[in-house]
Amino acid sequence: MASWEDKMRYLEQESNEGEEGLEEKDFVLEAGFEGGQFNIDLLDFHRRNKGAIQELRRSSPTALGDLRKATMNGATAHHHSRFFPTHLGNMMLALIEQRLADEAHPWTRLAFVMKDDATASRKPDFHVVDLGERGRIEVGLEAELHIDVGEHNVMLVMTHDHDGDRRFHVGVPEEHATAADAFLEQLSKDVFDELLRGLLLTSTYRVLDRSTMRDERLTVSDDIAEAIQREITDYIPLMGELEAMGVPSSRGVILAGEPGTGKTLIVKHVVSASENLSTILVSPDELGRGSIRRIFEHARMMSPCLVVLEDIDNVGAISRDIAQHPILGELLVAMDGTDGNSGVVVIATTNHIGFLDGAIRSRPGRFDRVIHVGAPSTSVRRTMLKEQVRRFGAAPKDLDMNRLVRDTDGMTGAYLNEVVKSAFIRCRQRGATVLGDDDLAHALADVKGSRSLATDGPRGDSMEMGQNGLFA
Repeated sequence: MASWEDKMRYLEQESNEGEEGLEEKDFVLEAGFEGGQFNIDLLDFHRRNKGAIQELRRSSPTALGDLRKATMNGATAHHHSRFFPTHLGNMMLALIEQRLADEAHPWTRLAFVMKDDATASRKPDFHVVDLGERGRIEVGLEAELHIDVGEHNVMLVMTHDHDGDRRFHVGVPEEHATAADAFLEQLSKDVFDELLRGLLLTSTYRVLDRSTMRDERLTVSDDIAEAIQREITDYIPLMGELEAMGVPSSRGVILAGEPGTGKTLIVKHVVSASENLSTILVSPDELGRGSIRRIFEHARMMSPCLVVLEDIDNVGAISRDIAQHPILGELLVAMDGTDGNSGVVVIATTNHIGFLDGAIRSRPGRFDRVIHVGAPSTSVRRTMLKEQVRRFGAAPKDLDMNRLVRDTDGMTGAYLNEVVKSAFIRCRQRGATVLGDDDLAHALADVKGSRSLATDGPRGDSMEMGQNGLFA
């Protein structure tokens, strides 16, 4: 049975939406006192109160009421409401403003006022929607916007839900009742086709600056560079030709390797180099039940589109080894299900490819290629270390680079960076201005010790020191 909080929330909703299905609920409140018991019929009170308010509104015309009547040309208004995630709702408002500012577009602004302002005179507060390289657009908050869309007029009231989602309340002349829902449905689709196509954004619809994805630290072996170029960069221009041939143009590539090998840097390089390609970045915490289907649906609207799934092995329930795996099923369907996946290229990164279900990692049509990103080779490591020491103000020619390259064999790029950074810190702490070989040797020993502790755990004598020595 519903709680009284749920019942009161239902009544509040019905005050705005109508009373359909209201009779099916029990709203009689029973209260007992020493003098007896009495009942309060909240449903009856709600109806009487609602009727009184409506009668008051009919008998007390306001400037806003007159404005709404004028927009509807005296016709009865049909209303429809829908919720959208905050950033998507703001993008929809930005698209409306863009269309109203475009002299070639047939839409015309009729009125723009604060929501529920009886004087129809106050302007709404504004929120700035950041479209990255395409600029910023101001949209109204808690606003009412009236638009002539050509065939009829539209009253659009925009509010925020308690959890931040946008609520769009659309009113159209009753003879165009079906247009109310169609207006919002088409607007939400046009956002991706017209406003966001070609941009870099997160799965929560925040636009990012593509230029910030460039990272000069990226150094990879020739075979990895060639694989990235062949499987992703050179593949994207062919997608249109494949579509014209009736061949699905989807593509999935997994970058697999232990942490710190540069998978994220490779992804950043691909994203920064893919100018004007619609791109959606998805972090593990943004993937949940229902989100995968939505992300791929929107990617298809912006196709060709690149979808990046970061650290896919960290996503819960992505393997059949786990009893419940709803996210796995959604990903399988999204990448090669009945909806199709044409026009979408997916790059996934993983530290543990063995954790992924076989239907994901070894099934053509989902992920077609796996590119192993391992620890850098000797030549790549030398290049990376030279760049690192230069960044920290040292000259490679003044250091024993051969020994440093040899002693860092098997280390990933992240560890190489930590060695040089630690050497720089030690250099400054001992009062020197330029790091030397001793700084690098001490830093290398520290980093190797920390690495061993992280992988093998503390040794017995270390535990004894903690109990009886330094921390006793």
